[in-house]
Amino acid sequence: MLVRIVAGAVAAAAVAWLARRRGTLDGSGQLAALVCGTAAAAAGWAWAAVLVAYFGAAVAVTAAGAARKSARTNGTLAKGGARNAAQVAANGGVFALLALAAGGEPATAMGIAATGALAAASADTWATEIGTLWGGTPRSILTGARIKAGMSGGITLAGTAAAAAGSLFVAAASVLAHDAPDARHRVLVTGSAGFAGAMFDSLFGASLQERRWCARCRVHTEQRVHPCGEPTAHAGGTRWINNDVVNVAGTLAGAGAAVMISRLAA
Repeated sequence: MLVRIVAGAVAAAAVAWLARRRGTLDGSGQLAALVCGTAAAAAGWAWAAVLVAYFGAAVAVTAAGAARKSARTNGTLAKGGARNAAQVAANGGVFALLALAAGGEPATAMGIAATGALAAASADTWATEIGTLWGGTPRSILTGARIKAGMSGGITLAGTAAAAAGSLFVAAASVLAHDAPDARHRVLVTGSAGFAGAMFDSLFGASLQERRWCARCRVHTEQRVHPCGEPTAHAGGTRWINNDVVNVAGTLAGAGAAVMISRLAA
């Protein structure tokens, strides 16, 4: 196991370094990716392969139409560009911990939960990136009102379809990596759970994530200082709940949903 941990750390360091070179991660994000990757390798090479598949697909959908997406969400998102440690941990931390707990037993509750957590992170990433690129004007998942692209809780038809695809992608990757005998059942269970986690992410974000208001531009935003230079004011939600907290909640929901659906479908 020690050899696998060392080899996994080297491989994770190489992948994180390449991601930083491409501008996908900043320095802190590179370190967090190294930790998550090493933890996945410690859990088993299959878990590391699933994490690499998730990360590669996430990089691809994030890079697609990056300039157009940046223009659409300008002045809205609290964080943009390279992902930092908090963002990496919020998406992959729950998976890494559950994979470590599961080890070489992916069919246990911990293993199923680990896949569900990463499937939820994938679903959320694909929904956000593809929905922003091709989804048109999003609507609040709570009220149905039109909201600005980039605001938490917004959904589109394209984004919702992408969430399902992103979740099924990780579910299938996990089945292939672990050579699961009940492949179709496992994909449906963890794929459904990941989608459910992403929908919970949107509901949680729409209802509890902090929203701020720029009085000069008269728009809602997640930023404390708007690009116009105006300090923004708290306008709703809970002050300490940001998008990273929402993403952690979404992955936990995906993990819990995977275990629940698995037991109901047994």
